Amino acid sequence: MNNLSTRFMLVLATILLVTAACKKDSGDNSVRGIALTKTTLTLKPSATETLVYTIFPENAGNQNVSWASSDNSIVRVEGNGVVTGLKPGSAIITVTTEDRNEKATCAVTVIQNDAKNVSGSVEGTWAKYSVINVTGQINIPAGKTLTIEEGVEVIVNTAGQDANQTKIEMIVNGNLYVQGTPSAPVLISVSAAERTPANTFARLWGGIIGSASCGEIVLDNAIIEYTGAVTTATSPSVVAGLFKAGGGEGMVAFNTNNPQGKYVILNSIFRNTGEDAIYVQGGNCIFTNNTFYAIGEAGGEAINVKAGCKVDAAHNLMYSPNTNGFKLSNSGADGGARYQAQITAYNNTIINAGWRRDPNKPKGGSIWGEAGCLINVYNNLIVNSMFRAKAPGWGVNGTTGPDLNSKMDNNFYASGPQQSSVPQHITNGTITAYDGFKANVKDAVYAANDIAGTTVNDKNPNFENYPFATDPLLSFTYNAAWDFHLKAGSPALTGGSTNFTPYFSTTGISINGKTYKSPAPSAFIGAFGTK
Repeated sequence: MNNLSTRFMLVLATILLVTAACKKDSGDNSVRGIALTKTTLTLKPSATETLVYTIFPENAGNQNVSWASSDNSIVRVEGNGVVTGLKPGSAIITVTTEDRNEKATCAVTVIQNDAKNVSGSVEGTWAKYSVINVTGQINIPAGKTLTIEEGVEVIVNTAGQDANQTKIEMIVNGNLYVQGTPSAPVLISVSAAERTPANTFARLWGGIIGSASCGEIVLDNAIIEYTGAVTTATSPSVVAGLFKAGGGEGMVAFNTNNPQGKYVILNSIFRNTGEDAIYVQGGNCIFTNNTFYAIGEAGGEAINVKAGCKVDAAHNLMYSPNTNGFKLSNSGADGGARYQAQITAYNNTIINAGWRRDPNKPKGGSIWGEAGCLINVYNNLIVNSMFRAKAPGWGVNGTTGPDLNSKMDNNFYASGPQQSSVPQHITNGTITAYDGFKANVKDAVYAANDIAGTTVNDKNPNFENYPFATDPLLSFTYNAAWDFHLKAGSPALTGGSTNFTPYFSTTGISINGKTYKSPAPSAFIGAFGTK
């Protein structure tokens, strides 16, 4: 074959190959890539944006994709590419083609909602993950509702508000619903710079006060701290007649005044309070799964109940209340609207109570009942506290002491070897917790099914993590690493009673479309069983 013919055949072969290749390419419509119009995105909680993608080539036969978020707690993505910010943080959104698993990503950052300054009358919703700066006295008007969503930080200004240096209070004349979550509680506090050990009992603001017109309050996964401001003649609570005229009283962290009201506090923390944490003077109440510590400077209880209340309180941890975990009284009863105080307090754990009270004015040191209240007190684990449950006139005088139909039993008392060095404690002969629950203690209640150590170190409840034998009695410094669950073999795992019915374990309390029920009694003693 001559050179001309050879060249012709080579050209022809090349043309045929190119043609074949072109035909093959034109028939291959598989996915070669994918791209997003945005590779970074900033959102606020609850805000949405739709991510748009392009598949290459445009005529790819399989246009199906899937979406995924690297952290569904921060950013959620729907199947149509709609991205929703959930809480502050960062996550990666990935879109993946069904054909060949081609991928494209967008880095999403969720930031806090804008800060907001408030004072005066407030209502509506404080949006999740926002900062609310309370710059002056605030109130929720009668007939109005304020909802505080998860992750909100409510920062209360601590400056005096008038010539009397009156501190800020929150007066609830309507309804308040605080809706935190375990991972995003609602914080009601002071500025970060003021949250110091030196300010533990500094009484930097007043507290949350439900007035006589307040119908409903729910605090769920809330943190309330640095309360206890001393009232003045111009404090809103004093002007409204809720606290003593003229001022001079330390405010509590939470207070109610409506016997017909409904109040539920659960999964919350009260700490660093100058006075009582919870002080209720009216309403149907459930208090459960709460933690209290560093409660009361010179006096004060974790939970203080007066006339006009029906209360279930269970599975609460109370560490170092100044005087008692529970003070239960029918004080204020009027034979009418302010009915007899009725309380079921069961399956709570009380640690280091009573030691910081003025030693010349003791009034209990764990649980105290008085003045005709009707109480049922069962299954409480009382450790290293100054006294066992006390009730003057128990079983004899239903006016000085609790109602004669009251019951106390199946409570557990244990003492480490720690000793108080307070001179008056030494004089009084109450230098260990055992001294306060042994035989013949004045006003102490001794029940048939109580469990009590016969000396120091006896009946160690064997907590998962707590220095039972070394934690100083007067300490109010709480360690978040402590774990008050009971180890296997703990003497507190049995001995509790289940033969009683809390007030709201069946019917519950209905608030804002939800029914809250008290937990059933547990056969173990204390707030926590085994892990």
